[in-house]
Amino acid sequence: MANQVQKIYLTVSIDTECDHDPQWVRANPITFESIYEGVPNRLQTAFDSIGAVPTYLLTVEVMEDAQSVKTLRELKGNYEFGTHLHAAFIEPDKKFQDYAGIDSPDFQSSYPEEIEYRKLENLSNLFFDCFGYRPTSFRAGRYGAASQSLNSLQKLGYKVDTSVTPHIRWTEPNGMVDFRKAPEQPYFPAVDEIVVPGGNPTERILEAPVTVMPRLLRRNPVWFRPWFASVDQMKKIFQYQLKKHADKEVININMMFHSMEIIEKASPYPQTAEDVQRFLDDMLEGLSWCKQEGVEFCGLSSLYEPFQQAA
Repeated sequence: MANQVQKIYLTVSIDTECDHDPQWVRANPITFESIYEGVPNRLQTAFDSIGAVPTYLLTVEVMEDAQSVKTLRELKGNYEFGTHLHAAFIEPDKKFQDYAGIDSPDFQSSYPEEIEYRKLENLSNLFFDCFGYRPTSFRAGRYGAASQSLNSLQKLGYKVDTSVTPHIRWTEPNGMVDFRKAPEQPYFPAVDEIVVPGGNPTERILEAPVTVMPRLLRRNPVWFRPWFASVDQMKKIFQYQLKKHADKEVININMMFHSMEIIEKASPYPQTAEDVQRFLDDMLEGLSWCKQEGVEFCGLSSLYEPFQQAA
């Protein structure tokens, strides 16, 4: 297969939430150390040092916290803000007023389409109230998106969704989403589909899957993601994507993680300051290597136009 790749875009998509605990339950009392300290002083500083462009996907509780909004509005550097929905935390049918100590298992796509649409509309309006413009990038909480989710996002003016995790099926008490047959590279989904490409690129939202690599004889793929993958594994995932999709003109490598992963004991992952430093060091080493390989860093929404042109 001849190598057709002309451009490799690397995105870093970050679920930007309140702090959690090592059991993945929201901190009790609720705290926002990953916003106040983590985003400006750990993450953005690191990204700026190599020219990476993170996309911070903001949840309801972050945008309801005045100090978090102030911190994000004052953030220096090159980045994008988008949205991230945990459906139980917003009207209609909002289940919790106080998020402390709460889990959020619901898939947004388990709600009736009209309810899901109104939740996304309220989330988008909250974003506008905080930042003065409309968001254009999105990821569903717990990756719980379906074709109806894309239809709603499209109506609300979003350009890019990044809820799909190829090779993986997710379940919650009221639903299931199955991305095992999804493409690994960005695509315009067919009408009323989420894992089937074929949509009109001038009319359809772009799906930018999280970058993962399947493993023979192993159930779980390996993610292009610090802590989940070593630097050597991230390099292998990068090389796998380029080799497998060498027939494409445009390639995307899409790293994901959560903002609270760079605060010790605010997630199940780094538990010490040394762990956090290793997370950041591995992230920077992996991204720097990709930069040497010729990637262009960009925010999620910036993928829309080059993939539209390629299509």
